[in-house]
Amino acid sequence: MTDSRVATVQQLFVRHQSAVRAFAIALTGDFAAADDVVQETFLTVTAKAADFEPDTNFVAWACAIARLKVLEHRRTAKRFSPAVVESLAASIPIAEIGPDLGQARLPLLLECLKHLPPRSRELIRLRYYLEQGPSEIATALGRSVGGVNTALLKARDALRDCMAAKLAADGTGVIQ
Repeated sequence: MTDSRVATVQQLFVRHQSAVRAFAIALTGDFAAADDVVQETFLTVTAKAADFEPDTNFVAWACAIARLKVLEHRRTAKRFSPAVVESLAASIPIAEIGPDLGQARLPLLLECLKHLPPRSRELIRLRYYLEQGPSEIATALGRSVGGVNTALLKARDALRDCMAAKLAADGTGVIQ
């Protein structure tokens, strides 16, 4: 394997990293886990640079590797079964994932966050920005873990509905 082939694959990965990360987030539902998957994917993509065919879809290849990394992560974390991960992966249209997928959708997500009630926004902030677990959030807010999980579920549903409406309005109609 030549150094130029490795460098080319690494440059492609850096260029399309946001798409791979969006895919990993969609499969894991966890920003920290997705970041771990992206890092592991980068290492594997680098190690397997000779296997990449230059005139093929790099994002699809990298996402296939990321899917396997999610499965490995799930085996060690004991969260989702392989069947659930496979089902989630199959539901994400890789052909429509572009290099700027995460960046292009971020303004829409931020706009949708503004429409959430303040308590829901705070839950989302604690869970996804500060990466606190439901039990930590429950303790901090004096709520039950079940109540926090239910409120997070409702907040995510509201965000998903808002994003779907905004994407339908802009004509893309795809949610990651």
